[in-house]
Amino acid sequence: MDAGRLQRRVAVLCVGLDDFKGINEQFSYQTGDQLLLALADRLRAHSGRLGALARLGGDQFALVQADIEQPYEAAELAQSILDDLEAAFALDHQEIRLRATIGITLFPEDGDSTEKLLQKAEQTMTLAKTRSRNRYQFYIASVDSEMRRRRELEKDLREALPREQFYLVYQPQISYRDHRVVGVEALIRWQHPEHGLVPPDLFIPLAEQNGTIIAIGEWVLDQACRQLREWHDQGFSDLRMAVNLSTVQLHHAELPRVVNNLLQMYRLPPRSLELEVTETGLMEDISTAAQHLLSLRRSGALIAIDDFGTGYSSLSYLKSLPLDKIKIDKSFVQDLLDDDDDATIVRAIIQLGKSLGMQVIAEGVETVEQEAYIISEGCHEGQGYFYSKPLPARELGAYLKQAQRSNAAIL
Repeated sequence: MDAGRLQRRVAVLCVGLDDFKGINEQFSYQTGDQLLLALADRLRAHSGRLGALARLGGDQFALVQADIEQPYEAAELAQSILDDLEAAFALDHQEIRLRATIGITLFPEDGDSTEKLLQKAEQTMTLAKTRSRNRYQFYIASVDSEMRRRRELEKDLREALPREQFYLVYQPQISYRDHRVVGVEALIRWQHPEHGLVPPDLFIPLAEQNGTIIAIGEWVLDQACRQLREWHDQGFSDLRMAVNLSTVQLHHAELPRVVNNLLQMYRLPPRSLELEVTETGLMEDISTAAQHLLSLRRSGALIAIDDFGTGYSSLSYLKSLPLDKIKIDKSFVQDLLDDDDDATIVRAIIQLGKSLGMQVIAEGVETVEQEAYIISEGCHEGQGYFYSKPLPARELGAYLKQAQRSNAAIL
């Protein structure tokens, strides 16, 4: 288990029906009771995500969602309950529509006992009703606004690709054998029309959840391969392109065919495209991942394992997976001169990679001292601000020409 995993939370949702009194008056109390039973059944449909469900009395229900990592998981459950209520209930040949307002509290942030969490969830639900109904609200206002921004972003994300709001930047990768630029990593950026640059660590998980990651990932691969062809045509024919794969993409059956088509279409030599997969992504389903990686390799791609050391670091899977390269996570490189543990981890990863016949690249190299240490330990390549920040294609092209001139002058 990764020590860096976020603390697990528990969410308590208080679901209060909007204007249930009016329904009782319009129809009858018997119909109201039947409606509550039908609602309970509908709520039970979410039992895969629920730890418990209880009626608090009247027109209120409490739901407990255990073992979540992030508040957005509770927001998603709340929204799916609200979406479920869009469908009318059929009772006594009548269609009755229900709406609800949901208050959400989180353990441990909002309280350390069931009573406190329930009480605050109920208060939040009541407060939300006074503002506008048929919505959910978190107890903490900052969490609530963050969730709303997240929902807006998710909506905007669906339009970002057709509206051409994405672009790529590229960061050079340096070989320590001769200090030449041997590769570049393609990194996606989202220029949102209102919010400006949205960080990838915010929008990539959203894209994975709503399924847009497949189309976005294919666009990134296409753009990166097209750009690599351009650089090869300009004389940088040994340059390699590294592209990150999301876990969802890795498990997508069409990916090897897409990669194969792109390599052929842009006439790229084998092993000029390097696909980076995260350790945690591989661990979700090792046997499927292994098959997919083999197919990708057959297409002519190299496979690198990204963020190595931050996840499970199981040595047995390293041997069983078709991997070409290990990428040391920047969090270890950052403090290796001040933290003996990080230095030990970096040294061990380099030795491990070499003993398995893999290339090792360090990410996040920022100082001459960090570079000197990883070179002395036998690291093959480096990437980081010490060499260059990620650059747009035109600037990276100029960087490549300058680096070529510098190397020629040294020789």
